[in-house]
Amino acid sequence: MRKVFIVSVILLGIVSCSSPLDKKFNEERAAEDIKAVQSEIDSTEFRMLMGSMLRLKLEGEKVEGLTYREILEKGKIWKEKEEELEKEQKLLAEKAKKEELERINRLSESVIISCFDKGFYKYNYEDYITYKFVIQNKSNKNIRAVKGSLIFSNLFDEEIKTINLVYDKVLTADTTVNYEAQTDYNQFNDSDKALKNKELKDMKVKWKPEKIIFEDGTTLE
Repeated sequence: MRKVFIVSVILLGIVSCSSPLDKKFNEERAAEDIKAVQSEIDSTEFRMLMGSMLRLKLEGEKVEGLTYREILEKGKIWKEKEEELEKEQKLLAEKAKKEELERINRLSESVIISCFDKGFYKYNYEDYITYKFVIQNKSNKNIRAVKGSLIFSNLFDEEIKTINLVYDKVLTADTTVNYEAQTDYNQFNDSDKALKNKELKDMKVKWKPEKIIFEDGTTLE
């Protein structure tokens, strides 16, 4: 009985070592070995294996002497690290996006700017797109200057053009004023053409505040 047990253990060892994955990489018989390995693992692991072999070579690391199982394990480790990095990047981006939204909301609690008219005119052989804005100081303090941008987009929220705006006249607390502005028109610029030809009612205009300077010297940004 003892002899049978010993033989079984030996046979089990032989079988466990007979997997193509346990063969060491050899350039001369690589094509044959890889074909055998492919039949033992699924397509996802096979792609990972091939990618790992390529990466090892590109990074100048030695592939010879490594088993296909070891090469595959390296690929799994790299994959885990990449997924962890992607997760960290996603969390960082989400945090930045949240902070930016909170900043914009905080600034918008003091000033709102809205576009209620858009036009076009020519003067001295120059073309201009014109705008009429309404600016509301929602705060309880006088404002000395406001800086930000207005994003014009279509009804699908696809950006057409962004224009910068600076208003540097005193805005009395809790008041509303109208403001007219213009930008140069370039007939060869696609965003200019789209903005000129599209009616204001067919667009969305988003106010993105950047900085507010109050008359008392304090700022909000």
